[in-house]
Amino acid sequence: MSYVVAALIVTNVLTLLNLLLLFGVIRRLREQPAPPPGGLLGRPSLPVGAQIEAFSTVDVDGLPLRRDELPEGAVVGFFSPGCAPCEALIPKFVAHAEGVPGGRESVLAVITGFPDEAAGYVARLSPVARVVVEGREGADVVRAFQVSEFPQVFQLDGDGRVLVSDGSLDRLAVPAA
Repeated sequence: MSYVVAALIVTNVLTLLNLLLLFGVIRRLREQPAPPPGGLLGRPSLPVGAQIEAFSTVDVDGLPLRRDELPEGAVVGFFSPGCAPCEALIPKFVAHAEGVPGGRESVLAVITGFPDEAAGYVARLSPVARVVVEGREGADVVRAFQVSEFPQVFQLDGDGRVLVSDGSLDRLAVPAA
């Protein structure tokens, strides 16, 4: 009989320990960042040669922007606040954008997140790019480019087709001096 009692005690102790570990895992999962807007997790970004879907949005200056307004060679970068690779890429993106022919009108920076989260990125990118902040809901530009991870950088031809699709600036055409 004492073996049965001992087995029950051991089983109950292991069950309680398992329950405590489960609560710890649940707490850690709740601390994870939200998935990208539009539920695009796992979908690849557009490949070279793909046509960008039509989109219509408004930049942070209140000016409307449509896909067909992006000029030949336009550079489009996607960033998300709190993303360490995004933070590392922004200075390089700004330096590259300063040399893009057509200036600010040929560079688009899309920041996903709430406006208060994006404020620092907007301040850094606005001098060299048109900036669009898209909330976690209704991310039309992110959806048009099928962005699933951040950062992401594209270069377009004059017809809205992808010339370069990259998570960095390594494959973009070098701006003319």
